Amino acid sequence: MINGELKISVIVPVYNEVLYLEECVSSICNQTYENLEIILVDDGSSSPCREMCDEYADRDKRIRVIHKENGGSLSARRRGIEEATGDYVAFVDSDDWIELELYQKIVEVISEKEPDMITASNYFRNYADGRSMNVYENDRTGFWKKAEFEKEVFPYFIKTSDFFDTEFPVAMTYYSFKADFAKRNIVKIKDRIKTSEDYTFLVISLLNAESYAAISYRGYHYRSNIKSKTHTYKNMKELLRPAYETVNEAIEKSEYREPVKALLKKKNNFHMYHALMLKDYGKLAEVSDDFLFPYTKVKRGSRILIYGAGKLGKQIYAAVKDCDDYTVVGLADKNWNLYQGQETEVCAPENILSLEYDYIIIAIVYVNIKNQVKRDLVEMGVDADKIAEVDLSILDEAHLPFGRKQ
Repeated sequence: MINGELKISVIVPVYNEVLYLEECVSSICNQTYENLEIILVDDGSSSPCREMCDEYADRDKRIRVIHKENGGSLSARRRGIEEATGDYVAFVDSDDWIELELYQKIVEVISEKEPDMITASNYFRNYADGRSMNVYENDRTGFWKKAEFEKEVFPYFIKTSDFFDTEFPVAMTYYSFKADFAKRNIVKIKDRIKTSEDYTFLVISLLNAESYAAISYRGYHYRSNIKSKTHTYKNMKELLRPAYETVNEAIEKSEYREPVKALLKKKNNFHMYHALMLKDYGKLAEVSDDFLFPYTKVKRGSRILIYGAGKLGKQIYAAVKDCDDYTVVGLADKNWNLYQGQETEVCAPENILSLEYDYIIIAIVYVNIKNQVKRDLVEMGVDADKIAEVDLSILDEAHLPFGRKQ
């Protein structure tokens, strides 16, 4: 495939995004690689977002707008994939943006190797206050054929040496796929899957791929709101079940050996625990009467301090602050000042030593940040034995709350 002749269809699901849509679309239109088809899938937006999409199409002949009834992100991406005319498809969320050389970097690999799927594995997390964080520092690059997946791809997709560690991101926006390959796989993702659809699509794609490529280029900007309120999905357990079952069934039907299937199922468990901890931790807090799941060293009756005021920290705090089994003495974060005026008071790390606690729970998902926090706490004088982390040994199928009585 010759560089320049290859066309990438960039699919952007849009639902009432007005504030950031211009930046998103402009970052795609201004790519140094110009042979693009830009598909804005208007997923039932109201005015003025609907009209904005049409105005963009008038401005750039490469933009095509699909207006449809609201069906959610998966529905919008499915429609975009079905109607894409490019050789490859890629995805950008309507409130995010991309570096101007992203597709040039990807096309350079595609032109030579033509992988079924390729990821630019590092990305930026951008906050409303102007801060930017580099997510991952993965330097694992290469091209692998199916026979190499067992050793070179699967162990790095969701590493099981730490909680949800990965060198290959688990979101469709960081990948490009051969268009015909994506069309074959998207039909395997049923509409009953309402959450973790990205993860489900990626696993099914990996199971069916003949080749995979990765570059370490950091080209995607994910927009995050550090001041968002804690939002718990009360039916998250049941929302996750279809994705969990779909992935396990796909693994079981795959041609891989039993040890590989067992590893992938373990990864599936890890993903479900990750989703529950970020969106409905309360269900996990009910798993054990003896300790605070999955922090097995934190026994019932403990006084706990939660370090990390992001989604995970807020979920844990909300679930245990009013219960009789544990006493929450505080919520701490390095960026404590950014959380002032929110629903929960957050203190600075230097205040920790003045508090009385039995354990500090590190409520941080990113492994490199979590490990740095541990080092910082020990240097401050915190007893390492009082630092609690996720116990990986109990992140198994038996402790998942699917089917467990309320």
